[in-house]
Amino acid sequence: MTSIGTGGCGSDKASKATVTPRELTTDAERLSLVQFSPDGKQLAAGSAHGDVLVWTESNDRPVIMDSGHKSPLVSLTWSPDRLLAATDLEHGFVGWQFGTAEPERVEFPPLASSAVCIAFRPNISERELVLGMQDGSLIFVDKNGSKQLRPEHRGPVKQALYSLDGKWLVTAGADGKLLWRDAATRLVAQTVKGAETDISRIVMTSDGKHFITGDWNGLLKVWDMATRKPLREFVQPEAVSGLGWVRGELVSSSWDGTLRGWEVSTGRSVRSIATGQPIHDLATDSGTSRVATVSLDRSVRVWDWQAATSP
Repeated sequence: MTSIGTGGCGSDKASKATVTPRELTTDAERLSLVQFSPDGKQLAAGSAHGDVLVWTESNDRPVIMDSGHKSPLVSLTWSPDRLLAATDLEHGFVGWQFGTAEPERVEFPPLASSAVCIAFRPNISERELVLGMQDGSLIFVDKNGSKQLRPEHRGPVKQALYSLDGKWLVTAGADGKLLWRDAATRLVAQTVKGAETDISRIVMTSDGKHFITGDWNGLLKVWDMATRKPLREFVQPEAVSGLGWVRGELVSSSWDGTLRGWEVSTGRSVRSIATGQPIHDLATDSGTSRVATVSLDRSVRVWDWQAATSP
C-alpha cells in the first residue's frame, strides 16, 4: 500500500459470491480461534473447552495438543519461528514448537491472571514476547524471565502488535485507546483515542507503514505507523471479529456471517462471501488465497478467496 487518502467510508454493495468451503470437521466443540502458521504449513484452531487442534498441509484430521486445561481459550498465536502459544481463562499459558518431527511442548512462567493476547517481537536474536492482560497490564517475557508493567489501559488489553522492525509496540484496549511504546525501553511514547468501544482486531500492512484497527461497532481505521494519526475509516454493519490480508486485499469478518474484501486505499468493499453463520475469528495465509473461519461449532471452514471475485 503506497498511498491512502483521507475521509470516505465503505459500502456493503459488493456482490456476494457463493463459495463452497473446504470443511474440516472435528470432535472439539465451540471452535472460537483460528490461525495459520507463518509458512502456511499448519492451521491451528482453539475451542471454548480448551482444545487446541493443528492440521498439517492437506491432512483432514488434526493433531490434538494437550493444553492441560479445559477452560475457554482466549488467544492463539504463532511466532515467526513456528512456536504456537495459547492462553485460557484459567490463567494457562502454554506453547508447542513446530519444525521438528514431533512438536515440542514449551513451558512458560505461570500467570496470576488471564492473558487476552500475545505478540512476538520480530527482528531480535532471542525470543521476546508480550502478553496483554485482563487487568490492562502487560507482561514481557524474554531470556531473563518475565516482567509485569502497571496497567496503562482501563480494562483488558485486547490486541498487541509490534512494528516490523521490532522497535515499536502498539497495544489496543477495551477502552478504545491505542498506546505506542518504545519496544526497547517499554515506555509509553504516545496515547491516542482510537475508538469509542473495544478495539477487537489490529493488523499491519506488508510494508509496515500502516496498520488497521477494527472495533465492536464495525468501524475500521487505517493508521500511519510513523505519525500515529488515522488516515481513513470505513465501516461494516456489525462488529469486526477478524482481520487479515490476501494478496494486498484486506479481509474482515463480522457477526453477520459475512467475509468482506476491502480496497484499503479507497475504503471500498470490493467482494464478499456470505458464510451463513456468525464468524468468531478468521485467519489468512499470506502465501495463498486461503481464508479460514470458525463459528463456535465443530468445524473450521477454509475458503478460496480468489473464487469470490465479484462479477
